[in-house]
Amino acid sequence: MDFSLETLTAAINEMPHQPTQLGDSGLFEYAGVSTLDVKIEKKGYELSIVNTAARGASGDLMGRSRRDLLPFLIPHIPLFDQVMADEVQGVRQFGTTDQPEPLEAKINEVMALGKFRLDYTLEYHRVGALKGIVYDKDGTVIYNLFNEFGVAQQTHDFNLDNGDTDVRKECSIVLEKISDHLGGVTMTGAVSWCGKDKFRALVTHPSVVKTYLNQAQAAELRGALPDTVDIGGILFRLYRGNVGGVSMIGDDESYTVPTGVSQLLIGRFAPAPYNETVNTPGLPFYAKAIEKRNGTGWDLEMQTNPLHVCTRPRAIIKGTRT
Repeated sequence: MDFSLETLTAAINEMPHQPTQLGDSGLFEYAGVSTLDVKIEKKGYELSIVNTAARGASGDLMGRSRRDLLPFLIPHIPLFDQVMADEVQGVRQFGTTDQPEPLEAKINEVMALGKFRLDYTLEYHRVGALKGIVYDKDGTVIYNLFNEFGVAQQTHDFNLDNGDTDVRKECSIVLEKISDHLGGVTMTGAVSWCGKDKFRALVTHPSVVKTYLNQAQAAELRGALPDTVDIGGILFRLYRGNVGGVSMIGDDESYTVPTGVSQLLIGRFAPAPYNETVNTPGLPFYAKAIEKRNGTGWDLEMQTNPLHVCTRPRAIIKGTRT
């Protein structure tokens, strides 16, 4: 049995990815880094009106662009467990009638569960980056991106409880807010991740139903509610992820993200703190097994070292239902 760092790390990175909507969406740009932090350079121009002056007189200073280097320490997320030899002593292998369970199968079972938990944790951090605040499991703030970049969150009230609201007009206002913040940076479209009540109110709103009546997509609204709907240039998507029964995206909320904006949402992985991995590009996951001194089992370590950041948190619009 080969339980080396290289073999176990390769195995855990090849395990099937658990269904996570943001992770599967391709919105995040991922890379491995060989350092324990990432520095994001912020450079922007503040526009202002220039005063008139008499001919020959001195004028306003031209001004310089301001550059800020923002350091982000990459979080370390470890998992530990152990598999004792006695756990498989006399245990029948699942799906067989008389085959004993191999110790390697038990280790793989524990690793699969750990991989599931780490996948889910990464999704939790992605949602945090989308919303502008990345939380730890206990509710403490890892990064408040609005504070880090010195901006305030943009919001928009869709007023969906009012049957007279023109939803397409509200969508155009949201797109204008995004465009105004991006300035000269172009976007190819926008996707809005919605909580269940916000999405239900959206697709059943009279103005939306009326818009779709004479279109091919009308069948979608006559049957079971769809998971996605394109309205006013925004692709609205129902988000289903939750933690402890509480949705990661509030039931009455949505977060509209511009697409096609380079490095808007980034993910970076740092290397594990092992002799073999120091100063190497980070991988999404690492796993290691250490045999107990008396040979009675194995200590298991599994970890990910991820950073998820929205580099323009003001470009993502938080939408409310009422």
